[in-house]
Amino acid sequence: MRNVGRTSQTDVTIEAPPSKAHTLRALFLSALADGESAIGNPLRGDDQRHAMDCLRALGAGVVQDGERIVVQGCRGRFEPVSGELNVGESGVSMNCLTALACLSTKPVVITGAPRLIERPVGDLVGGLRQLGCCIDWLGQEGCPPVRVHGGGIPGGTTEMRGHVTSQYFSAILLAAPYADRPVTLQCLGPMSEKPYVAITLEMMARFGVAVAHRNFAEFTVPNERPYQARAVEIEGDYSSASFFFEAAAVCGNRVTVTGLDPGSVQGDRRFLDLLERMGCGVARMQDGWAVQGRKLAGIDADMADTPDLVPPMAVTAAFAEGTTRLTGIAHLSHKESDRPAVIASELRKMGVAASWDGSALYITGGQPHGAWIDPHNDHRIAMSFAVAGLAVGDQIIENEACVAKSFPDFWDRLGALY
Repeated sequence: MRNVGRTSQTDVTIEAPPSKAHTLRALFLSALADGESAIGNPLRGDDQRHAMDCLRALGAGVVQDGERIVVQGCRGRFEPVSGELNVGESGVSMNCLTALACLSTKPVVITGAPRLIERPVGDLVGGLRQLGCCIDWLGQEGCPPVRVHGGGIPGGTTEMRGHVTSQYFSAILLAAPYADRPVTLQCLGPMSEKPYVAITLEMMARFGVAVAHRNFAEFTVPNERPYQARAVEIEGDYSSASFFFEAAAVCGNRVTVTGLDPGSVQGDRRFLDLLERMGCGVARMQDGWAVQGRKLAGIDADMADTPDLVPPMAVTAAFAEGTTRLTGIAHLSHKESDRPAVIASELRKMGVAASWDGSALYITGGQPHGAWIDPHNDHRIAMSFAVAGLAVGDQIIENEACVAKSFPDFWDRLGALY
């Protein structure tokens, strides 16, 4: 339990933590590559810890060397030392390791925490089966745990729906260069969360494999050349930085976040544009961005490509004049919590009119007050509502340790705003 009080700061500078998405992809690519890779400035959250444990279980050499993680790759052929991979609560690891385990020399079971095994993976498994992979359901059909028989990926053409999550596409893309034949991956219908696939493609290119795609509707992955080991430096995380930009917006102060690449393909850069639409001042600085909080106005926003911004956006909207409508987020009901429903219920505890109708989240700003917040073990909800405490005071966050999933030192960095 953590009690967050009002801020006394008016101008604060904070360094962004390393990118969660880039760190995970660097780990998977390094484990697949030929040779030894070094990952500098990695995020060391719970998801990364579970991913490293799973890669070790698959036979990759993964060691922490000071500020780096050093990975000895397996050249696209895993020799497992354990028959089970436990991904904890990491949906990205669940999806990506299901694809990578198809390159194992023997069967492995992939499982995770109770909430994780409720999250659907049917489309991913269907996509891998179309490529010739053998995967069994061990519990409820369509959800983990699964048994991946390994033996390689024959390759060919596969189709998947894109509206649930782009993680399925990232998973197959990462493993596809080691298929027996080139892989063509087609997206049926619109794809949500496209910026995360852009991160995957960017990181694959850094490890030596270029993927052609047609506006995220069709991807062609060559199998002529494996990944080559690399030394990579992880950039700052716009998703985590959004909580500090949120603080500027709801408190009316100025917050500068350093360590952010202005040319990043991270989709959550968009939070700066959304805050500017709501009335904040946004300025590019030498090594990051500064946000100046001002009077806020509600907006309409389609959040399909930036789902991680929904919690900080919704909480920011609680302090805005008028109603904010967030759409394109039905798939968020399958995240760490039933995210839209939980956000609405916790905002109502703060005296804010909020509702979720299954397709859109509505927040009408007013005069929020401190409350006892249950984040339902959802790291992004815990952090977003903690930031609101800086504006209203006496905000109690239950299970504050859940932030370790993506931002292990969040509470220390938030302390700079007290």
